[in-house]
Amino acid sequence: MKKRIGLLIMVIVAMGLLVGCNSSSKATTDELADSISFTATIDEVSDTELLVTVLDNENFNQARVNMQGFDSLDFVPEKGQTIKLTIKNQVGMSEPPFVNPVTIELVK
Repeated sequence: MKKRIGLLIMVIVAMGLLVGCNSSSKATTDELADSISFTATIDEVSDTELLVTVLDNENFNQARVNMQGFDSLDFVPEKGQTIKLTIKNQVGMSEPPFVNPVTIELVK
């Protein structure tokens, strides 16, 4: 009986680890459908956020991009780089607005 309970616990733990390993930080279809995209230039870089100047969106001129928990970058952000941002539709009510990225791509 103890062996069966031990085996059951090991199977449950193994399944939990497999599910955790298969989760992805890639953008989902729902996130992309309910998002805003624009091009911006990086003005400041910190551990937790990027301050960017928006180049092609009439709703705001600058944005603070939340980088906490966002680990999908394939480049190191630096001041002066041009990036394409896709952000969640929810924008923080601050000046400049605080946004959460779905994807960030290096343009140049």
